[in-house]
Amino acid sequence: MLLRGFTAVLYKEFLHLRRDPLAIFFALLIPMVQLTIFGYAIDMDVKNIPMAIVDFDHSQESRAFVQALENTQYATLRYVARSHDELLGLIRAGKASIGLEFPPGFGRGVRQGSGQQLLVLVDGSDSQVAFRAQAVTSQLGVMFRNSQERPPVDVRTTVLFNPDSRSANFMVPGLIGIILQIVTVALTAFSLVREREKGTLEQLMVSPVGKLGLLLGKLLPYALVGLVEVATVLIVGRLLFGVPIHGSVTLLFLMAIPFLLAALGFGLLISTVARTQAQALQGVMLVMLPSVLLSGFMFPRASMPLLIYYITFAIPATHFLEILRGIIVRGAGFSDLWPWFVALVGIAVLILTIATARFRKSLS
Repeated sequence: MLLRGFTAVLYKEFLHLRRDPLAIFFALLIPMVQLTIFGYAIDMDVKNIPMAIVDFDHSQESRAFVQALENTQYATLRYVARSHDELLGLIRAGKASIGLEFPPGFGRGVRQGSGQQLLVLVDGSDSQVAFRAQAVTSQLGVMFRNSQERPPVDVRTTVLFNPDSRSANFMVPGLIGIILQIVTVALTAFSLVREREKGTLEQLMVSPVGKLGLLLGKLLPYALVGLVEVATVLIVGRLLFGVPIHGSVTLLFLMAIPFLLAALGFGLLISTVARTQAQALQGVMLVMLPSVLLSGFMFPRASMPLLIYYITFAIPATHFLEILRGIIVRGAGFSDLWPWFVALVGIAVLILTIATARFRKSLS
């Protein structure tokens, strides 16, 4: 008696699955794709840290030191600066995480065994990268000498922006971007899908409301919620975790606008594909997982395989996290962060264009 009707119900559910290929696609194919990508991308070991140098010595020894550091695969030379200030600017802009400054006479000091000094600047906004950079350069300074009797290179390491290597100073700015995207994408997607499920979206379509007015009226409230969310998380991060804001708050809010627009576009795009709130949830997770795992929020992007590293530039959170950490931790200005901002604007325009076209088509 307890199992009466079991086969009928089982048959009915299989029919539902066959009539809903989108659910099968989300349930089976997407996890396999994500497992493959994330399995290759996630690497706990810090490698290929972007490095900049300023060489006032131009000796064979200075070039050999840089080559030896690259051979460890922990650092990769990306920029050659002409002055100390330019070297600082590259680190403040987030283009390099390690800066080496070779003083005049470095090579002669190494050859004579006088323990020549080497200035190493480390970006402390990522405590994991900073710790690895300090360890590798110090170890290399000990090894880089002609014989055991001679003193090692005197590596003078200076940790910039986050000298205490507090993890909160790195994690909290990243959490602002991730939380903002979760809230904005989920609210937008669920709102529109819920309207479609209840049939109220069709009622709006036959009311004297233009398609553009309907679209803007649906999206703008969530954009305002997102801005309020930014302010709230900034205040909580300052009061609870003691994370100071070294840059301009006004600049941060202005640069948050294209990120919000991109998040709204993702929510709108999900609502044009999903027919139920369960499908919308799967779509939100499809957007969120790459944002958390590939944007640099948890794992250094420089350590990822080259193909996946380039794919990360298509993720809006990648650019916004660089902006957040640049302004909050390093005190960077617009001149330092404009490439990330321009890329974010381009992504937002592309996503909104595609999402708006699909939304209007679904309304028609």
